[in-house]
Amino acid sequence: MKVRKTSQKKTKKKVVIDDVARYLGLSKATVSLALNDSPLVADATKVRVKAAAKKLNYRVNYFASRLSHGSSSTIGLYVLGGEAESIWTLPSSWMFYHPIMQGVTHRLSKEGYRLLFEVIPTEEALEGKVIATAIQEGFLDGIILVIQEDISYSFVDVATEMEFPLVVLNARIPYDISSVKVDNEAGAKKVIAHLIGLGHKRIGYIGGPVRDLNAIERYRGFVHGLKEAGLHVRDEYLKSGNWQIQSGKQFATDFMALKEPPSAIFCANDQMAVGAVKALKALGYRVPADISVVGYDDSEMCKVVSPNITTVKQSLEVMGEVGAQEVLRLIRDGVTSTRHTNLEPELILRESTAPCSGELQRSSG
Repeated sequence: MKVRKTSQKKTKKKVVIDDVARYLGLSKATVSLALNDSPLVADATKVRVKAAAKKLNYRVNYFASRLSHGSSSTIGLYVLGGEAESIWTLPSSWMFYHPIMQGVTHRLSKEGYRLLFEVIPTEEALEGKVIATAIQEGFLDGIILVIQEDISYSFVDVATEMEFPLVVLNARIPYDISSVKVDNEAGAKKVIAHLIGLGHKRIGYIGGPVRDLNAIERYRGFVHGLKEAGLHVRDEYLKSGNWQIQSGKQFATDFMALKEPPSAIFCANDQMAVGAVKALKALGYRVPADISVVGYDDSEMCKVVSPNITTVKQSLEVMGEVGAQEVLRLIRDGVTSTRHTNLEPELILRESTAPCSGELQRSSG
């Protein structure tokens, strides 16, 4: 997998403790002691200092706090959205999160850091309070967030004001926070270009859940790929699945019941592609002689079904490792700049795609 050129952006100048001291006409040491409730400072001065800090929008700097309290040598890896049980029990979730965790753990262990892993349920993630609290409590040296759904980003203000090392994986959120993600739109466009190159013009699409960020990007790539080739997006060829095999089966069956079925089906993950292949074979169609099928993720199941499934490889372990490397950079150098890294996906050609045959035929067997 290729790593695209990383973009880097300097952050805005923050209010620092010197600004508070200058505003009040006090020494930096006095302000620091007051903010930390030292008994060496009068209560009236503490009130003045805290009021001024609030007025100037000053937050205790993460690095200053780290110098005074020491490092915990612990990085938080938070999955925002979903349920903890599903990550370990649903194959689609396991195949997504496990390699990311491997990449993060591999990189952090080399530097002597421990990993704290937690899944934040969707309802709590929508409120955005959990991450903000974790940052403010100061027991972590940095946080890596894996975001799959569109959620509240209220924690960003806290991270920015405290200059806290924070990295987002699997998404680039609309804030100046370092991120590492796979270019899912580019991956989907590669699929469409491949199918069109084989002569397919009627291409069905089985996408993921409507709030899922990966699903949104892959759908966008599907649409753009068709439009760039001068093809129309047909509503009857669009389905929204749930990443599971059964939805691939159901929607492939629905496609083939149409008066004019698609000659190729692009599924937004491999599990749904496996389901589509199973349904097509059960209906008597040959894959790829009658209809082509493409998946996404390059999971192991693509290699064990017959025919082996053409898919898109996204190196999730690399995403995890690059994300861990970035949070270590922020811890080491300070949050003076942010970086955004796009990982280039790779189209893996296997046995499930072939030139468009024209007329669909069911086998008699």
